[in-house]
Amino acid sequence: MINKTTHLIASFVSLTAIVAGIAFLVLGQASQVSASAPSGLPATVATTSQTTLSTTALTLFATSTCAARIITTSANPIMLTFSDVQGSVPTGSFGTIQAASTTVVYDSGQFGCGVVKGYSFASQVITLVESR
Repeated sequence: MINKTTHLIASFVSLTAIVAGIAFLVLGQASQVSASAPSGLPATVATTSQTTLSTTALTLFATSTCAARIITTSANPIMLTFSDVQGSVPTGSFGTIQAASTTVVYDSGQFGCGVVKGYSFASQVITLVESR
């Protein structure tokens, strides 16, 4: 009787471990992330402005809803930060660089709609567009 009970318990433990392992493999797999604004989102231009950016960090966007933000630079590269976390201020050596004479679309699915701050290596006028 003890031998039969031992085999029954061992079978139950083995079966439970197999089911848990399969569940871990199926549920633990990373899902593919689309990382963009929702497909088919009817985005419209909400604001367009020009601002002078220099070697002092400046808040470029501060809204909480957007589809994308578009930044056009002129003759100099700029540094950007996409967070309002304390200490997250762009400098000449900290931030995400955007090359000179470029237009970049920062999709809300990848960069969010938080505060964007900018820093330029030399004074220049940049164009800012926000879509919603």
